[in-house]
Amino acid sequence: MVPLMKLLPVTAFLIANRESLENKDLSQILSCFSSKLIAKPRLNPAVSYERGRSNPITFPPSGKAKEIKLALPDGHQQPPTAQFLKRVGLNIQGYTEEVLNRRPSSDLDWLGIKVIRPQDMPLQVANGNFDLAITGKDWLLEHLYRFPSSPVKELLDLGFGMVKIVAAVSQDMPITDVADLRSLIQSGKLTLLRVASEYVNIADKYLRDNYINPYKVIPTWGASEVFLPEDADLLIDNTQTGKTLAQHDLKVIAVLFKSTACLMGNKDSLDFPGKKERIEFVIQTLRRGLS
Repeated sequence: MVPLMKLLPVTAFLIANRESLENKDLSQILSCFSSKLIAKPRLNPAVSYERGRSNPITFPPSGKAKEIKLALPDGHQQPPTAQFLKRVGLNIQGYTEEVLNRRPSSDLDWLGIKVIRPQDMPLQVANGNFDLAITGKDWLLEHLYRFPSSPVKELLDLGFGMVKIVAAVSQDMPITDVADLRSLIQSGKLTLLRVASEYVNIADKYLRDNYINPYKVIPTWGASEVFLPEDADLLIDNTQTGKTLAQHDLKVIAVLFKSTACLMGNKDSLDFPGKKERIEFVIQTLRRGLS
């Protein structure tokens, strides 16, 4: 990639809640930043173009396009995925338990591979940027609950990387299941249920299916358990062993479903004659790793 032009200057800001500034004494903590909080004139946010450029901007030539595009996961899903691919004999250079190349290669010259975040995969596959992807069923369902007519579908359950999607609350909350939670709200003891979750659409569907109202979902991007109990009442998250929940003094009141890794694909790619056979080859290769 190459930079084209500078759009806006970017800097860091200290932000605060307006009501907190008006009603709380924050002078002590603000004084710690006082040397840096010097008012400066606002910069004109107009786009600044490079002037005097006589030659058009050129881009480096891209490599040869691959016919089948596969997305592999990074993060905690990378080690088990790399192990599985090795077990089925799919030789991926630059993608192992310890090594991460965002653009690994394989012995199949028609297979183009990128490594991206698991939660980004369903939308990228739906948009046609990838034909196939390996990610958890949790992220596939999160996508399908929001876009029921999406062209993304599960092609093969790979069986590894199992986690449970659970609803959890603070140990101090006097409930043991979702029925107790509903009664607590209906009694007026909890006027608004605050729900912290990375799975915004899964959370929304679960609450509606269980007639929980009123509620608001607070989108999070990891470490969601720290929101309870001060900033949220309910957590909907994934867990493997439950140790992290226990460390934060949380208890599970419901298991929504179990999620394992799966191969997902774009329905349009499956209907394309030039791709169908090769996608089927990938499916059959991965199927060899299933016990």
